[in-house]
Amino acid sequence: MTPTELKQAWLAKWQGMLDDNVYRMGHPEAHRASCRWETRDMLEAGVIDELEKFEMDEQVDAAYWHAVEELATAAEGYMFGGQYDVVHRATSKCIGRITANTYYSASGPGADGFDGKVVGDKPDLRLIFRCNKETWAINGLLLTASSGDLYDLMQTGQVIDGKVYPIICDADTYRALVDSAQVALEEHNFEGYRKARPLLRSARFARCTDCLDHFGWREDCLNCAGQGFIPKAGSQPTSFA
Repeated sequence: MTPTELKQAWLAKWQGMLDDNVYRMGHPEAHRASCRWETRDMLEAGVIDELEKFEMDEQVDAAYWHAVEELATAAEGYMFGGQYDVVHRATSKCIGRITANTYYSASGPGADGFDGKVVGDKPDLRLIFRCNKETWAINGLLLTASSGDLYDLMQTGQVIDGKVYPIICDADTYRALVDSAQVALEEHNFEGYRKARPLLRSARFARCTDCLDHFGWREDCLNCAGQGFIPKAGSQPTSFA
């Protein structure tokens, strides 16, 4: 393969990675990292120069910020770094928990220390049990058993950089997080927003649907009493030891 052919092939590969909207919307930080690793490798191999790498990374960053702005108003969904209690909707009984995509039964773990795994990717997420290979579908934060019974995934924590953070339940803390995240978004501060985004998504609050947390509208908003956000629907999780 000639140098020209190598560059054309590598650029086509990178473009395909950049245009993978399913991966970008499902895992925006990972999508950004993988595209930037590719341009780094291309530069080290002498396929592109510094200016080309800069321009390509600019495209990657623009794709990231576009994705997270869309996701900021998206419906709640399963987060791969989340910790969840699995609560039977009809009885409010917690039957187990999910940590790092691994399911542990409340009645005691199986022989290998766990009872199931969350596999797949949105919108085809599912929990597969170890003992009988039974599969339960995950849609948003709703888990549907093969029997038809419904279970809510009640998030209790979020892992960021290997550390578990509890779900934000305090209104003042949430307000401070929203404000700092907005500054990071406006300044395109990737590290700041990367850490704030999962905390915002997993918090017990959501942006007010009436005033949209708009500074000029929220003061007189009856829906949120001027806070700019409202509690999410649903009750607090029932944890087990």
